Amino acid sequence: MNDPLPNEIDEALWDEACRRAEAIRGFLMHRSGKVAVGDMTLLAAELEVSRATAFRLIKLFRNGGTVVSLVERKPGRPDGSRVLDEKREEIIRTTINRYYLNKNRPSISQLVRDVQTGCISVGLKPPHRRTIETLLEDIDLQKRAKRRGETEVVKRTTAVPGMLTASRPLQIVQVDHTKADIFVVDEETRLPIGRPWLTLAMDVCSRMVTGFYLTMEAPSRLSTSLCLLHSVFDKSSWLREREIIEPWPVAGLPETLHVDNGSDFRSRAFKRGCEDAGIAIDWRPPGEPRFGVQRDNQDETKRQSR
Repeated sequence: MNDPLPNEIDEALWDEACRRAEAIRGFLMHRSGKVAVGDMTLLAAELEVSRATAFRLIKLFRNGGTVVSLVERKPGRPDGSRVLDEKREEIIRTTINRYYLNKNRPSISQLVRDVQTGCISVGLKPPHRRTIETLLEDIDLQKRAKRRGETEVVKRTTAVPGMLTASRPLQIVQVDHTKADIFVVDEETRLPIGRPWLTLAMDVCSRMVTGFYLTMEAPSRLSTSLCLLHSVFDKSSWLREREIIEPWPVAGLPETLHVDNGSDFRSRAFKRGCEDAGIAIDWRPPGEPRFGVQRDNQDETKRQSR
């Protein structure tokens, strides 16, 4: 059976897998080779599992090296999948936009009652409260707070301007899109086709470009992903294919990605992909291209916003 994508996994299972990955990374960082029984007992206690399960999780993590490899597998319908029909989902989204995302700030309980009333009125079975909450959580937290006039939440989720510095290579890598200052023309008619989009990854410490992707398509999750793949992998074969003799000595996973608030960087797939590889994300506010590191506790803010 294929593993689910990071953005398809239930929130609670993902959070637990992240906790396991952090504990195991710290455990393995100071140990190599065979692990002592006493040490394994301590790890098992921290993970709140049996010693045998702790051994199994370490093996899974060593083989996979990702958060996904530590997600608890359960029988039955895949975690994170939804079976909600389109009509009921449309009622939920319409009710959220029309009645919940406004400055009257009704409660979630009121939202649930409104959705249930809407479904019953057209002869549909009302969805469970948790289903409604899941769709609500898909909405960007800051967008939701702005629509509801929750100034404190907006403040907590807005990056604080400040100088961005790094003391070592790959500690922070910035990724952004820009239109190249060049026109591409048709090779036969010589008519202009348009300006290409350049997605660039740059190491903050060394100011070296770690990877890029050039395309005529508008910025998307695909262009971001291909840029990051180019950034992470060794460039030797890429340079040989293009008969480039100059070295490009950069490869490896960054510790943190510093990005703006574009939809591709705010997508669940991007967030989960970074979490899966152990990469932190810092978003910067609009209008501050060189400043701002967001350090707020999003989970705590989300709970308080309710």
